[in-house]
Amino acid sequence: MIRLDNVSKTFYQGNKKIEAVKNATLQVNKGEIFGVIGFSGAGKSTLIRCINFLERPTEGTVSINGVNLAGLNGAQLRATRRRIGMIFQNFNLLSSDTVFDNIATPLYLVNTPKKEIVRKVRELLNLVGLQEKESVYPAQLSGGQKQRVAIARALASDPEILLCDEATSALDPQTTDSILDLLLEINKKLNITIVLITHEMHVIKKICDRVAVMENGEVVEQGKVLDIFSNPQKPITRNFIKSIFDVNLPEPLLKKLESQQDPGKIFRISFIGDHVGEPVLAELVTKFSLHPSILYGNITQIKDTTFGTLIIQVTGSDEAIKAGMAYLEERELRIEVIPHAG
Repeated sequence: MIRLDNVSKTFYQGNKKIEAVKNATLQVNKGEIFGVIGFSGAGKSTLIRCINFLERPTEGTVSINGVNLAGLNGAQLRATRRRIGMIFQNFNLLSSDTVFDNIATPLYLVNTPKKEIVRKVRELLNLVGLQEKESVYPAQLSGGQKQRVAIARALASDPEILLCDEATSALDPQTTDSILDLLLEINKKLNITIVLITHEMHVIKKICDRVAVMENGEVVEQGKVLDIFSNPQKPITRNFIKSIFDVNLPEPLLKKLESQQDPGKIFRISFIGDHVGEPVLAELVTKFSLHPSILYGNITQIKDTTFGTLIIQVTGSDEAIKAGMAYLEERELRIEVIPHAG
């Protein structure tokens, strides 16, 4: 549905050249929630603004439903943008307008009949849970309520795509979760494709299907969220995952284990979905006469899938350890040897 091919965006501040986005290539499928994560200055906001041509790429192409946006004239581009809703970190509400009028703004701009505006706005108020707030002003709302108004306004034009620019960064954790639940509901109920940028891995974990990781203007890693969590390739990705759970053992502990008379070997075992909760340690003992010790364990939910990590120290003969790990791999568990041990 959305395709970026070798997109770059360069700015100039006097004689200084700033490459905000460099050769970014990614594809967002219809109906999915696609996340873009990176630290401040990574180029996330510029990238998402290239999708609706609020920023025109310096190089590369942006296509929506197979149409290259660079080939559209002004009227065609405006029509395309009406099918792309956008919500922002700071809500961008009109302080002098009521909640009703804020939501109705896109409808006023295209001269929608009054009766249709009333029907549409109240339908959206019901969707975002603000039925009793239509006559109040933004100053009377909490941060979460303001973002719900902004979401309703973005949906007023019946968009196919919803772009979210750090939509939860200004909110507390509990309110963040409620907004993420709302975005999930919108995605499922209206089949709207959502692209969101964030610096919070919790956001990616909770609602995204796939994710792209940005660093210094480049997309350095992308894939299904579950794959990225279970097998991160880049140091920046591993740093983000640490914010959810740290899968690395402290160096002093590794050195202490190495100093043991029989340090054995240390493995990281990843469990996905139905494999979480299987008695793998008992099987290592009963089937292979191994002696596993738990060093670390964590279970988390990645959207609709349970993902677990277990780090164990295993002692026993080399042959038995090799056979035991091969058996676990046959059970479709991911096994990694942790270095500096054994």
